[in-house]
Amino acid sequence: MTVSRRSDMTYHRRNGSLRGKSRREDTRSALPPSLVIGAAWSWRLLLMGITVYAAVRVLVLLSLVVIPLVAALLLAALLRPVAQLLQRRLPGPLSALLTLLIAAVVLGGLGYLIGLRFARELPSLIEQLVGTVRRLRAALGGGGGGVGQFQLDQLEGTVINWLQRNQSQAVAYLTTGAGYLVEFATLTLLTLFITFFLLYDGERIWGWLRTPLPGPESHRVDLAGRAAWATITGYVRGTAVIATIHGIVIGFVVFLLGVPLALPLGVLVFVGSFIPFIGALVAGGLAILITFGTHGWLAALILLGVLIAESQLEVHLLQPLIVGRYVRLHPLAIGLSFAVGTVLAGIVGAIVAVPTAAVIHQAWPALRGGQDRDRRARPK
Repeated sequence: MTVSRRSDMTYHRRNGSLRGKSRREDTRSALPPSLVIGAAWSWRLLLMGITVYAAVRVLVLLSLVVIPLVAALLLAALLRPVAQLLQRRLPGPLSALLTLLIAAVVLGGLGYLIGLRFARELPSLIEQLVGTVRRLRAALGGGGGGVGQFQLDQLEGTVINWLQRNQSQAVAYLTTGAGYLVEFATLTLLTLFITFFLLYDGERIWGWLRTPLPGPESHRVDLAGRAAWATITGYVRGTAVIATIHGIVIGFVVFLLGVPLALPLGVLVFVGSFIPFIGALVAGGLAILITFGTHGWLAALILLGVLIAESQLEVHLLQPLIVGRYVRLHPLAIGLSFAVGTVLAGIVGAIVAVPTAAVIHQAWPALRGGQDRDRRARPK
């Protein structure tokens, strides 16, 4: 009797669960398949978005560590040939330290040329720009009260007032750093500290990072990491070559035109060329503005033509030959990566967005390829 009751209860439970399952299947079958698929993907995408947002917020909070780490990776990729050359004659720590000293001297010289020289020449440049604006208004207005004279007077007053109002602020910013000197020094020291160990002991650090992983996973990560490092190295060195060409050409043209600050302007164009799309254009635009203020329309138009020719040469020749084989990204992907990086992290994001996208594009196939090989190698 007891056995029969237990069997009846088991039957009712199984029958009830089957009926509940059939009801859920009927409800699901009543929904359109596209809605079911969309709902399944929606919560996954929402979870991924929340995860990415949280990761970005954490990186922003740790910016004093993240920025030097990223800068050290880029700097180590650029300085690695110098360190390897010195390691042939010097011990590893000494060669890495000497490489960093050379880099510090070069960066300090660039900062001096851009900052102090600009601060010294800025008042006279602003006076020349003010005089150019007044001459331009007189030329366009014809010296009388013709049509548009009131608008020209307003434009002249606005430009001159802005230049004179911001002159002292610009000089203070260039000479004192506007209160960011301590933070900049901290970022610089931490960047040099990390770069030293990357140059001296980068291979052992990479092996230590892979230590917790099992054998097959460690092999896959090693393949992806080496592909990523090759991409970073090629991108940074290629960009440095292109930036050097930009800086030399613009600086030489400015020097031939007799414009003051030819060397600092060339250095500024060199530094700006590390920011894709807009860096060289903004620095070149500043050079054109200074040329216009000191030597008039003709010299400014000549420099503008040189800048346009250089940008076309970079897009159609230099980028495909020097950087294209390492990046291998579609121009749309480069533009979107640049936009996303700029929105998320400003100038720092604009600098690292394209190499980050290139690293993911190169490392992910290597990681997947190693995973597929491991699966095929496993005994069935």
